[in-house]
Amino acid sequence: MNTKQVQKFVVSFLDSTGSHLIEKSPSHVTVKLSPNADRALTNRPYYWGFVDRTGADPETMTFRWSFENPSMADRASASPVSYVMTESGRIVQEDVYFGSRRLHQLFDASQQGGKCVTLFEEPPRGKVDPLSSLPYTAWLGVNFKVGFECDMKREEIYSWGISLATGVINEKFMDTLMDKRLTPRLPSNIHLLKNGLSLRKGMSHLETTMERKLRNTDFAWAEEAESRRQDEMNRIRLYYEPMLEHMNHPDQLEQKEAVTVRFHQREQEIDWQYRPRIHVTVMNCGIFHLPGID
Repeated sequence: MNTKQVQKFVVSFLDSTGSHLIEKSPSHVTVKLSPNADRALTNRPYYWGFVDRTGADPETMTFRWSFENPSMADRASASPVSYVMTESGRIVQEDVYFGSRRLHQLFDASQQGGKCVTLFEEPPRGKVDPLSSLPYTAWLGVNFKVGFECDMKREEIYSWGISLATGVINEKFMDTLMDKRLTPRLPSNIHLLKNGLSLRKGMSHLETTMERKLRNTDFAWAEEAESRRQDEMNRIRLYYEPMLEHMNHPDQLEQKEAVTVRFHQREQEIDWQYRPRIHVTVMNCGIFHLPGID
């Protein structure tokens, strides 16, 4: 990410969390964090525990984040954090650049806070009759991560959406959203149509479609992995079984038990390493209100 991309991401994060931008320039922003952003970024659990217990008005922190990417020498010599006292209180100053600790923290906070979102498509500007109302329908969008695992691993991402009005599934839903302007606030002059499917039912349809798709994939990789698993199992059996057969003397009983335990452990390790399996996880999801009925 270059400097402009970093700044764009940071400002977008601050806007989405309702933080107050006190000052903004091409090289820095000064911001008073919202309560949600402060909880996510400042690591003050005792303070927020006090606020939650007493109901006191929270006093969030103020930061001045500079986006001028410092050189490696400057990063090594300068303190990553400094403070400025003003009439309104203390301001924490930091450099935010690609690779910085603060930017990684913002990424993590965005990922945690963005696992489930509700967004609306903004109507075309200047093309909507102020006396009319556009119908919007809800879509459930889900990003699935599918892992094909054995002694090797391959992952695929599926970004699917299902219309909660009609049940239509769009397997390129993320591509559909890329060109749209989305906002977390309900736009004016629109109305939301009633859903024909519940969220649970919509998710069930997506899971059933995903299962059907995976059943029809090429399982040659799994057959090859199973063949390797059997080869490894045979190899350790050829090593351990003759050893155990010759441990028949009463003085060798304890040693035989230890070898047997080690033998079973190796079998379990090989089975876990080579056995083919498919893991499907939901990375994140959202409700997207879009115009029209599909």
